Amino acid sequence: MLAPPPSLPPPPSGARVVTRTLRDLGLTGPMQLRGIQDLQGVLFGLRADEVVTEASLIVSGAASPSLIPSLSQVAVTLNEQAVGAIPIDAARQAFGPLEFPLDPLFFSEINRLNFRFSGRYTTECNDPNSGLLWANVSDLSTMRMRIERLPPQRDLSRLPEPLFDRRVLQGQVTIPVVIPEGAGPSALRAAGIAASWFAVQADYRGAHFPVGRALPAEGDAIILATGPDAVPGLTMPRMDGPTLAMLPHPDDPFGTLLVLGGRSEAELVPAALALVAARGTLAGEMARVVAPTIPPRQPYDSPRWVRTDAPLMLGSLVEREALQATGFSTGAIRVPLRTSPDILTFRGRGFPVDVRFRAPEGPIIDVSASRLDVSVSGSYLRSFRLADPEPWIPTRWATDPFWELLGFDTARRSGRAIIPPYLLLGRDELQLRFDMRPMNRGECVDIPAQVRAALDPDSTIDLRRIHRFAQMPNLGFFASAGFPFTRMADLSGTAAVLPERASTVEQGAFLDAIGQLSAITGIAATGLQVVTPPQLASAAARDLLVIGALGRQPALTTLLRDAPVRVEGERLSIALPDAFQEARALILSAPSRDERSRASAALGTLGEGFGAVLGAESPLQSGRSVVAITGATPAAVAQMVQALRDPVLAPAIQGDTAVLAGGTLQSFRTMAPYHVGEAPWWLLPQIWLGDRPERALLLLLAVGALLGLPVYWILRRREVTRLRSRS
Repeated sequence: MLAPPPSLPPPPSGARVVTRTLRDLGLTGPMQLRGIQDLQGVLFGLRADEVVTEASLIVSGAASPSLIPSLSQVAVTLNEQAVGAIPIDAARQAFGPLEFPLDPLFFSEINRLNFRFSGRYTTECNDPNSGLLWANVSDLSTMRMRIERLPPQRDLSRLPEPLFDRRVLQGQVTIPVVIPEGAGPSALRAAGIAASWFAVQADYRGAHFPVGRALPAEGDAIILATGPDAVPGLTMPRMDGPTLAMLPHPDDPFGTLLVLGGRSEAELVPAALALVAARGTLAGEMARVVAPTIPPRQPYDSPRWVRTDAPLMLGSLVEREALQATGFSTGAIRVPLRTSPDILTFRGRGFPVDVRFRAPEGPIIDVSASRLDVSVSGSYLRSFRLADPEPWIPTRWATDPFWELLGFDTARRSGRAIIPPYLLLGRDELQLRFDMRPMNRGECVDIPAQVRAALDPDSTIDLRRIHRFAQMPNLGFFASAGFPFTRMADLSGTAAVLPERASTVEQGAFLDAIGQLSAITGIAATGLQVVTPPQLASAAARDLLVIGALGRQPALTTLLRDAPVRVEGERLSIALPDAFQEARALILSAPSRDERSRASAALGTLGEGFGAVLGAESPLQSGRSVVAITGATPAAVAQMVQALRDPVLAPAIQGDTAVLAGGTLQSFRTMAPYHVGEAPWWLLPQIWLGDRPERALLLLLAVGALLGLPVYWILRRREVTRLRSRS
């Protein structure tokens, strides 16, 4: 057992020393190795322009005290090359920190660090299912690497490298953006298009775009330039039109500056569009470009959303290899199931998933306890037995050849699960996990080290029952899937409203927000419009994304004029409900008086530095939406944008008003609803009744009155006629 190693000496110029825990490399918790789950690891990547010259692994963890030290160990490998073995000490349950030197030749662009456990608690026979066979590797174990930078290859054809490298699998991507002082809507639109394209490349990692007026001290950056002196300290090439260029950083030989340039702000937009749609024609360090022709998008045609016009085979959503499972207790097979959340079906009927799978029938596994579990984003749906209990053998010998002769695959099992519509919120995934329990065959009988199971690629999911209709405002839809802005994948139905002189923090929040929306759809925001408050009328036909601090964004007063939320300087308030609020809540699905009062009380106690997300119907055009990301300060606006990516805070964003203060997020519903989308006429009663039994009672009373009044009138007339005939 070794003491923690001393710090590595300072690296030379062009090199750096990085320390990453296994959690940083993708591990979500301590690595738990068992007798039947003996192999686990982490996957990590290195940039193409970096090489490892020295590295070490420092491991800590614990092992079962019942293990025999001479017959037990945890072997460590890097890309299948042996690194060393963690010895087991019978006198001490915990081990480490242990240091293992890593040969730099073992590293590649994509690397897998594996841990394999082998243990025995008795010299003769061991039951792999025994709870005595275990070892844990701490997720705080670290890897130290000295990394040398290679000279960057500045070529437009290699974009998005070197600003972003897909080989780096973990960690948020940060790319500084330099925007000149006083930049107008055209320059901000160009910056939004470029940032959204990099965010699409970053995908699940997330992307952050801090904005500055001057060059960063080192590293890579995106530069918006409209002349030779646009950025102090940087010599610009001559620009005779829209231009893309990759320049060396004047103070960092390893830094690269991607310049979107032109003679005016209007020429920055064609440069950004060429970056997105004409990369195949780009080469060299500089190129004069023209605006490419980009075909218009259709609603709901995002390449990252599943189709809803035909049944989908799982093999078309993931690679065939991803549908395989090896080992007794495997991780979930994950199939992306992203779609827009504005889903309506008749009586809430779900979507069928027809699963076909193959698994060992026995005697390797205990078919009575082994199963295939089906979930959607962690919500359990159903389990299927991997095999039916063995029938009487002569019967099976007689029937199986008959069915196989007719072309039936007797080794394949099938089942159906139903996905409720309320589970599809935008960025979901179908999770299928094989849980195979080994047959209890005694302590002196071996079991196979590896068992295999697989989903057939022709397993299907059918989303054809979807009607696109939603009750708004619904900030939950915005937080989970960017709806309604992502309805058009290129954001061609969206206008971003920024203050006339937006600060660098507000501009950075704008770029981060647009990047998040584009990462959802998988398409850069080439159709985005950027306006300032005086230009609101030009964006009346679009959904509006308003970004800016309360005291700096006058558009909020205009766009929230019909909403109960009031902007009062740097504060928010709620108009108190009147005496008729409960009646409106019953008829129009408006929030109750108590809910409005609760929201008013909460907003009245907000301190300084709070952020907020507000949703409302646009007063400029019915059926269009306004979502405002605001706060008491520009920093609070940026914090609210980051909360939309936070896996803890984002699910709490609901209703039409969400406020973040002191790390606590509260959501409220204060506004009368409106609807977006189109529903068939025969679903309108379902929409109005919803889950409101009091409305059904009112409807019954109204129907009773309509039927009773004519009957009463007829009987009354008959009585009058009878009395007259007697007289």
